[in-house]
Amino acid sequence: MRALKKKMVIELIIYIVLVVIGVIMLFAYKPRERIIIVPQDFQVEQEGGVRDASIPNE
Repeated sequence: MRALKKKMVIELIIYIVLVVIGVIMLFAYKPRERIIIVPQDFQVEQEGGVRDASIPNE
């Protein structure tokens, strides 16, 4: 019975260490800024429809 308890304590310590490392990495991670160049070939156009259209409640 004592060996099972010791095994559970070791497993719990491992999980705690992993969670602590995860939290530290979460706050320490700084993503690099990337410049994204979008080609000017694309244009957004509205085809048909009404801007203020609403769906009636039934």
